[in-house]
Amino acid sequence: MDNSTSLRTWRIILLVTFILVPVANYLPILLDISQDRFTDGADTRVDAAGYAFSIWGVIFTGMILFAALQFRAREATPHLLRAYRFLVVAGLASIAFVPISFGSNFLWGAVDLLWHLVALLGAYVALRRHAVEVGRPAFAWTYFAPSMYLGWISGATVISLALALQQLGLAVPDATQITLAAGFVLILTVLGCYLTLREDCVYGLTVAWALVAIAVEQQDARFIFWAASAGIILIAASVLRNAINQRQLFYAG
Repeated sequence: MDNSTSLRTWRIILLVTFILVPVANYLPILLDISQDRFTDGADTRVDAAGYAFSIWGVIFTGMILFAALQFRAREATPHLLRAYRFLVVAGLASIAFVPISFGSNFLWGAVDLLWHLVALLGAYVALRRHAVEVGRPAFAWTYFAPSMYLGWISGATVISLALALQQLGLAVPDATQITLAAGFVLILTVLGCYLTLREDCVYGLTVAWALVAIAVEQQDARFIFWAASAGIILIAASVLRNAINQRQLFYAG
């Protein structure tokens, strides 16, 4: 199989995968199949406000647009092909999470989110290398979707790991949970600021969205609330710094 045939094949697989992803995720809702068992009775100090999960609609729509418009992109590099493969793996992780959510096995949920995270990191690195090689890629605006996807999964993985530790019976005092949660918030803040300053404000603002949701949900824990609030301010300041210094706000152009 030559490179052009391989590229087209993976573009087809990518589009089909990300058409199936929202179908798999929203079909249980349409069929009124409850997925609440996955979260009922499970509270952690990194839980986010429920409204924040509406971002999935934007991510799913963005990924379909990204995949569809790749058929019109002329440039092809090994990095782009690698990104397609990693994104397909991430999409399969999203589909696999649906049956996991019917139960209450948080360990499998954490495994799935880590699978998601590793695949998206691989795709992200490949897309950035592709952008460096070709300059401004075709339909560069659609590259927001993989960045947003990675940003949201970064935060979701933290929540999933906290749930998995609960299932393993790791019982710690609330004060310790609050300290650990603040540490997770710090990690997300550092990642958000770092990639924002590396010309990816989409990732940074997605992490900020997650931090807003954590701050809203954890208002009773002032340490977490103020840690998340500080993270939001730092990421916003990083975006502002890029704008003032006339740096590119998004690596794809």
